[in-house]
Amino acid sequence: MNMRIAFVALAFALAACDGQLPGTQQDSASEAPQLDAPGAESEPTRVFAAQNDAARTVAPEFNVSISTRLPDNADGDIQEVLTLRGANGLIIEAEVTGNVSPATQVQGQTLRALLNIPVEEPQVLVYRVTNETRPQGGGGVCGQEQAAFIVVWEPSGVGEPVMKLLGLTGGQPGAANARGCAMLEYRRS
Repeated sequence: MNMRIAFVALAFALAACDGQLPGTQQDSASEAPQLDAPGAESEPTRVFAAQNDAARTVAPEFNVSISTRLPDNADGDIQEVLTLRGANGLIIEAEVTGNVSPATQVQGQTLRALLNIPVEEPQVLVYRVTNETRPQGGGGVCGQEQAAFIVVWEPSGVGEPVMKLLGLTGGQPGAANARGCAMLEYRRS
């Protein structure tokens, strides 16, 4: 609750610097700006290089960043946004929907088996794809099909700096219509 109040106060402070208060009309032709923090230019990124053939086909390298999108109003929720920028021009933006157990199934196989992750890992993150910009003539995380969700796993403890991605079409993990794509493995450069 204190974070929500702090973000609302931040929004008021930013609006005051601009000489306007939230909720006032600027111009009937313009929309109120949506606040993203941090901006795309200043997001801290981590670079990951492809480690398997499927990953090299999708994007030989990804710049990975996570930002926080502030709500347009005080009743909205703060949203974590994952952005994957491929060296080949592939850009994927996805909003976190939560985490699930690696025992969750997709097409009769567990996420643990599909991602080849250790038994002791308690969870994987699930993101809903909101935008996928593909390079001309190229595919995305699910080839030529549009990914609906991305499952992301990074080790929770000290260990190898790896990231594994699994695109899903149809539905989210555990849904009857969810279909998994090829597992993509990357290592932090």
